[in-house]
Amino acid sequence: MPLQDSEKALNNLRTDLSSLLQKPTRVFNLQDHPFEQLGESLHQPGDDVVILAATVDPGSALWSSLDLIRSALERKGPIIFWLSADCVPSLSEHAPNIRSFIGGGIFAAGPDGGMMTEEDRQSRLQQLAEHYQLTNDEIVSRALSGTLPSEPHFIEWLVLLGRGDLV
Repeated sequence: MPLQDSEKALNNLRTDLSSLLQKPTRVFNLQDHPFEQLGESLHQPGDDVVILAATVDPGSALWSSLDLIRSALERKGPIIFWLSADCVPSLSEHAPNIRSFIGGGIFAAGPDGGMMTEEDRQSRLQQLAEHYQLTNDEIVSRALSGTLPSEPHFIEWLVLLGRGDLV
């Protein structure tokens, strides 16, 4: 999703969450927000909705540091990670504790910011299968055996198959 579309979708998500949950929603850009203050900022207040956003990979050092202070992420209000597809492999590799906390709760948003239609999902799965000359079953099998590379397209593929638990 282009950066402008991603920012618009993020603003729409923030507005929708605030309206739906009747709580303020704050967005922290992981690239711009001083990391040292993040843990403290998340708890003032601690019951609102927080979105941690990264449209480009903030790097292994930030993910590792965030993983080390993962207990500071525990709060009464929800935290949502808004990440580009390029960020998920790095998060998975350098912040394994946070990744395990997220579990299978990774969802792909479509170009309009909403969930992808079934037709869009199937079309993208077909594109990936044709490009890599692999089947969906082969991707799942490789992920289960630990031989699937942690490249963004393979992570996207697993998420589109509803197998974010294998990322």
